[in-house]
Amino acid sequence: MKKITIVHWGDFIKYPPVISLIENLLQKNIKVDLISSTEINRVPNIIRENDHFNYLYMPMNIRKGIIAKLARLFIDRSYLKKLVSKSMQDSDLLWTTTDIAIKMLGDEVLKYKHIMQLMELVQRMPLFLKSKYFDFPIAKYAKSAHKVVVPDMDRAYIQQVWWELKSTPVVLPNKPYTIPQNMSFSEKTLIAIEKIKAERRKILLYTGIITAERNIEDFANAIKGRDDYCLYIVGEVKELKEKFEKLFQENEQVVYLGYHNAPSHLEFIKYAHIGLTPYRPVKSSIHPEINALYCAPNKIYEYSAFGVPMIGTNVLGLLRPFEQYGIGKCAKDMTTSEISKCIEYIDSHYDEMSQNCLDFFAKDDLDKIVKEIIE
Repeated sequence: MKKITIVHWGDFIKYPPVISLIENLLQKNIKVDLISSTEINRVPNIIRENDHFNYLYMPMNIRKGIIAKLARLFIDRSYLKKLVSKSMQDSDLLWTTTDIAIKMLGDEVLKYKHIMQLMELVQRMPLFLKSKYFDFPIAKYAKSAHKVVVPDMDRAYIQQVWWELKSTPVVLPNKPYTIPQNMSFSEKTLIAIEKIKAERRKILLYTGIITAERNIEDFANAIKGRDDYCLYIVGEVKELKEKFEKLFQENEQVVYLGYHNAPSHLEFIKYAHIGLTPYRPVKSSIHPEINALYCAPNKIYEYSAFGVPMIGTNVLGLLRPFEQYGIGKCAKDMTTSEISKCIEYIDSHYDEMSQNCLDFFAKDDLDKIVKEIIE
């Protein structure tokens, strides 16, 4: 394998598993063409400065309205296909990272040996947003792919049943390929790091996007009035901005440090006592409710890399690894008493659970898995 073309529609920096994949391939001395919409100055140095890495910038039209939608449908899609066609002239493999990339490329992927990676569970994909009756035939592309890749075994079997796949998708865990040392940070990130370093209370830490699916307020309510714990939040507020700002302003134990590009966000985990993995099933026009029930968050690997035990909501995607490997506790319900029980349990078993986290992080051989996928 000499060269692989990766297509990620959107900002790949917000998808740590894509960063992990690129680092993995470059470590194998495989040339990588990445087509994505991240500004080149935001691409991590460890990737950008590698001689085997080539970046093809794809501007993404994110404006609202019918004109913008038509632009995405015709202009952006046509330009993306041209970039892929040119890159694939000397590539051995096309690797798409999300279901959206498949929808943008359509039959273009059928021309090549194609790895179809999914970040979320996908049963059906509306041809148009919120369309209940017209579907994009995404299963067709999964059936024709060289391999389908998902982050969790439960998801692998669910996708196989939903799409009637002959082979079970390959599991590639959402684990960082490297934990960078001696990173350079922006001034904004340096200020935030100094703030969390100076904290003397035990830190509950949440890193990730902030949406209705992430019930962060329950954890804030659970520690309200305590002087030994605080809640730090690192991530982008995608939804419910007014509600989140109210939570932040009314609770002195909640500290919001803003959004920081991956992999800079990993630096904050060093100072956490407990990591939070909240997932509340909500309806979506794109993904089914069980997407959260069978979550496969990169956060459990990121927290584990630093030996940080976790508290999560009571969903199967968290309950199984937490119980099997002893790396966290799921609150039976999101009440103050149940969350407090989880906190006290972790405090009482901290050293053991911290070591369990380190062992959990070490167990998966990403080099071996990716090598088997691309062969």
